[in-house]
Amino acid sequence: MTTPTLSLLISAVSHPEATAQTMASLALIPETITHEVFIVASSDETAPIASFIQEAEQLLPTTPELLSLNTPLSHARAFNLAAQSATGDHLLFIEAGTQLTENTILPLLSKLQSSSTTGIAAPLHICPESGRVQGCGTTFTPSLRAQPLFASFPATHAAVNKPRTLQAVPANGMLMRAADFNDAGQFDTSYLTGMEILDLCATVRDKDLTIDFIPEATLLTPDIPKQISEDDFSVDTLRLNSRHKGSFGPDKHTLAQEEGYLFAISPWLESYMTLTQEREQELTAQMMQSPDPSTCFALIQEEPLWQTGYAQLAAYLESTRRFDEACGIRLLQTFFFPMLPLYRKLAATAEAANNADLLQMANDKLEHINSQLEDISGLTKKAAGLANWARKAGEKDLQALYEGWLKDLGLL
Repeated sequence: MTTPTLSLLISAVSHPEATAQTMASLALIPETITHEVFIVASSDETAPIASFIQEAEQLLPTTPELLSLNTPLSHARAFNLAAQSATGDHLLFIEAGTQLTENTILPLLSKLQSSSTTGIAAPLHICPESGRVQGCGTTFTPSLRAQPLFASFPATHAAVNKPRTLQAVPANGMLMRAADFNDAGQFDTSYLTGMEILDLCATVRDKDLTIDFIPEATLLTPDIPKQISEDDFSVDTLRLNSRHKGSFGPDKHTLAQEEGYLFAISPWLESYMTLTQEREQELTAQMMQSPDPSTCFALIQEEPLWQTGYAQLAAYLESTRRFDEACGIRLLQTFFFPMLPLYRKLAATAEAANNADLLQMANDKLEHINSQLEDISGLTKKAAGLANWARKAGEKDLQALYEGWLKDLGLL
């Protein structure tokens, strides 16, 4: 029997009802790739998924094998179970609801086959609803918070479509050699918040293998918010540090600077990227040459960090009582620029649009920010620590940023 080139491992433990979307996209797997498919679902969900497989069998290039997983359920345990049954040379990890495209597999597979030093190849994640980026790899803030790189940028943006070697990537969509995954010990199932992927990425890099983002490889990934408790996050952080202390370092500011952006922090020390004053003014001048909403929207698509554009377009939409559309613009604005006045404007627009969920989200964010600012002792300690780290690391721009925050409070 021929060994499959590829084993697709589909975890359906969190959203089993979304398995149909993923299965339908299997028809896009190139015919030249010999492959097998494993779907891991909760024991309570295997029956309906098995029924769907039977109904769709004639339309699928390969009949998936369904595996049952008992509690506790997690993507890590599901992927490990599927990997133990896989016989392919390469493993592709997919979460249910994710859709392959015609360009998902070949660029990833080509990278691994052409580079013996690549340990993980990862695709560009695109939200199917908006066409915007969900993430192109994982980046780390100065406080070592893991964040998706260039999230909510248009998928056509130049910064997005650039190959990169990164410290980490999401598990969803990554391609590995089966031998490398097993050599790394598979996923550590002790984590509660998804940090097992950071653990795996650190292990892969410890073996002198790289983690490469391949922008030509695209994956449609729905935006599904994940609820994570702070207690679980703290426990997982301690575990990750005990196993891989020093494996990850801040890089969000470096990646921002490489693309010509500035790095900024909010009064509650949330970091974000922004344009230089010159670029902000340049785009505003372009808009004034043809001052209409379509020009403003086109320039926002060209440069998603143009603050003036969001303010102008949202104000226009609100003035014409198109509050639903204005909500989308205000939401993007606060995503890129976490500022108190902007959250207040988002809340006001959401109220005008009768969007109760968005209004609640904006008010919750305002309450969270205000609670942090009421007692700044924790923020002060954090800023001092980051300023000290930046000084020792020779990161002069970051040092100036955090020392400036302390000086504004008269603490330095």
